[in-house]
Amino acid sequence: MLENQSDKKPTASATKVREAKKRRVTLNSPSRSILEVRSISSSSKSVPHDLIFGIFTRLPVKSLIRFKCIAKFYSTTITNPSFALVHQPYLEPKPSLLFTCSTKHQSTQIFFAVSQNGNRATHLLTIPPRFSRYTTQSVNGILCMDFGICATICNPSTRQAISLPFPFPKNSFIASTTNFYVNFLGFNPNDKQYKVLNSWGNYKMGTTEYMVFTLGTKKWRRVHGGPNYFAQRESICISGIIFFRSWMSLGTINQVAALVSFDVQTESFRVINLPRGAPHNVDTSCLIQLEGRLVIIDYRLDREHYCLWLLEDYCNEIWAKRYITFPSYLEKRITGLNFVVSGTIDTGEITMAAQCLSTPFSPFTVFYYNPSRGNFRRVGIFGLPNYNAFNMSCNYVTVTNYVENILPLCQQAS
Repeated sequence: MLENQSDKKPTASATKVREAKKRRVTLNSPSRSILEVRSISSSSKSVPHDLIFGIFTRLPVKSLIRFKCIAKFYSTTITNPSFALVHQPYLEPKPSLLFTCSTKHQSTQIFFAVSQNGNRATHLLTIPPRFSRYTTQSVNGILCMDFGICATICNPSTRQAISLPFPFPKNSFIASTTNFYVNFLGFNPNDKQYKVLNSWGNYKMGTTEYMVFTLGTKKWRRVHGGPNYFAQRESICISGIIFFRSWMSLGTINQVAALVSFDVQTESFRVINLPRGAPHNVDTSCLIQLEGRLVIIDYRLDREHYCLWLLEDYCNEIWAKRYITFPSYLEKRITGLNFVVSGTIDTGEITMAAQCLSTPFSPFTVFYYNPSRGNFRRVGIFGLPNYNAFNMSCNYVTVTNYVENILPLCQQAS
């Protein structure tokens, strides 16, 4: 006589299999809820740590920031510097725009992130006690805020900011005689190291010294071989090379600048002559990257177009000259705003934005220029602070490209 299968009681092994299926979390899942992760935490004895580690490497940064508060093991795992090297979210984060604004009397610096296609900006971080005189372009989502003799490294994704140690005592003779003092941020894609290059020039002595601080260490190191030039407050890091322009001499009517490059891996310098007609001053031009190559853009507003100098061959110092012709609606006489180039985005389009906040009830407008098609498009940004007619110090705004990065700064500075 056949037995009724429905009358059979489940065996102990079958019960364990069903329980394991309930606890199973697949690596391909883009996100997990707080309750699901807490259930894993409560049964951590049966869930291998390497499985949890694998799950976390697939989660977005926003979820990881929340999960740090659930258990000590989670926080230790996520804040380990090695975790950032293997973090590959299931859903690749879309590149964004990062806005930097100031408050009254430039007492703080505020960071906002927004989609490249516009919409409402999200507040990420506010850093006191003052507005930096220069902030580098985003390097994998990490920024360096230059305050003169001191520098602050900022990761808006993790809401962290750390101040680097002083290269020398504030009351030392060197500090009192240093005038051109600038910090730059670079990244070496080979060993995944971030480094801050410091250039400080003494115009009375006509000498310039350079120092390097590697994130994850405690001290600055002196590096040699740099030119005795006076660095301007600008920089861009392309494929492990930091580029910036420096004045070759001071006190002359027609000051001449040169392009200086610093290899983040070998810590070696190189001086590149600027092409004839290329701008020398950062007040009227900027450095961007286009298709992985350096570009100097002249955005002097008395012209109907911007002039681009593209470094086509870095080794042989071969430059090419191009133009961006403006549509009439971008002219200052119509908009009343100075639209300047602020960088490029992952689509290869060049970003153009005003340096001043928009008036109330009006979106902040960003223009994109496609070099291959030669056309413009615009997006509107909402949620930024409004223009303040009674306090001009808080109307300044900068825009840079931005990607999320889980890199922990606290451990990096220890």
